[in-house]
Amino acid sequence: MALKQQTPTPVRLPQELKDWIKSRAGANLRSVNAEITALLIKAREVERCQSA
Repeated sequence: MALKQQTPTPVRLPQELKDWIKSRAGANLRSVNAEITALLIKAREVERCQSA
């Protein structure tokens, strides 16, 4: 089964935020991309719970 190609989504972040995400990624043994994805999934879950 072939994996679906994902389109890159460039995002400009302030350096302080980039440093924080990079630090969290290292602490969680994830790539920066995986850390951003995890943070966004968590934020979506919180938003869904608040609107329910």
